[in-house]
Amino acid sequence: MLTIGFESKRLLTSSTGFGTYSRTLVRDICKYYPETRCVLIAHDSYKVLNRLSTFSSSEVEQVKRSDTLKVVYPPNTWHLYWKLLGAKRALYDHGVDIYHGLAHQIPRSVRQKRLPIVLTVHDLIYRYYPELFPGEDLNLYESQLLNACSISNKIVAVSESTKRDLVNFFSISPQKISVIYSACDYRYHKTETSETIQQTRSIYGLPEKYLLYVGSMSERKNLLSVVKALNIIPRSDRLPLVVVGATTSYSNVVGDYIKNNDLDNWVIFPKRVETEDLPAVYQAAEIFLYTSLYEGFGMPILEALSSRIPVITSNISAMPEAAGPDSRLIDPESPDEIATGITDILSDDSLRHKMIENGYAYSQKFNNKKVTEKMLQLYQTSILNHKK
Repeated sequence: MLTIGFESKRLLTSSTGFGTYSRTLVRDICKYYPETRCVLIAHDSYKVLNRLSTFSSSEVEQVKRSDTLKVVYPPNTWHLYWKLLGAKRALYDHGVDIYHGLAHQIPRSVRQKRLPIVLTVHDLIYRYYPELFPGEDLNLYESQLLNACSISNKIVAVSESTKRDLVNFFSISPQKISVIYSACDYRYHKTETSETIQQTRSIYGLPEKYLLYVGSMSERKNLLSVVKALNIIPRSDRLPLVVVGATTSYSNVVGDYIKNNDLDNWVIFPKRVETEDLPAVYQAAEIFLYTSLYEGFGMPILEALSSRIPVITSNISAMPEAAGPDSRLIDPESPDEIATGITDILSDDSLRHKMIENGYAYSQKFNNKKVTEKMLQLYQTSILNHKK
């Protein structure tokens, strides 16, 4: 029986892409390989984590309820002991065969135990846009990431784009890096009923037809280019844009543009869309737009393809890998290209149908069972090579 230890900080506390990746992978291992045991090594005590809303969310609770999973929490005190020795002892006590750092980190105590180590690296965005990390010590971050890559037996990159970055920036041997794509949460594979979709429209005040953006409203996500594209399209050909995601300081920039260009009635910001309602929000949309300036993968793209809606996304970094050949790839800094893509799809039913069908077929490349199988094979190979 294989026992896998996981670094679980993002899994237990993050509502962003790193957290989604971690929860989906661990949940799928428990589902498809019930003979495998998963041990989550928590970074903080249960008392502290239980104060966080994400920790008690339905997504995290679903993972924690798995019969073959155990969460190991550090004590309420003796934090230094836990970091140096306690977590190492927990790995020994639970018979962990291999350790997987799910998001760029390998704790100090794990490094001291002679276990095969796998590290997932999602992106090196700070290398491209350091200005998006004000006040952070990026030299320290890079030093820690380099160290984690160095001590790992194998590195998982979530895209070929991220693998290229690791090779180019860190001079890591390509043979040390395996590309294993992210899988999509199971809920996006289910077709919602017309009643559910209509009820979701009613709950969030969504129009009958709309364009959709899902993601945080950070500068990197580049929502402003989408709003500018909307402004280019004549009112008679325009659909409203629904924006789902957490606000940031950049939201004010987008808001000012909306106000100054009389787009208030064309851009809708529904209040806190629940995760379980997102599939219906996707499936009711006419087009999904994701014009980010950089992504390690781009999970919302896969969610949209799985939901059978056409995708317009950026032609850079990993987004073409996530979107496939039949999505519309555009220059994310060209509102004109985005606007043309929107009008082309809305005015051509044949093109729209082709994008939907071929996009859905492409999304099966990221089938949960296939992705999980590849990861388990990597674990087994890493353990065998470690014993040599």
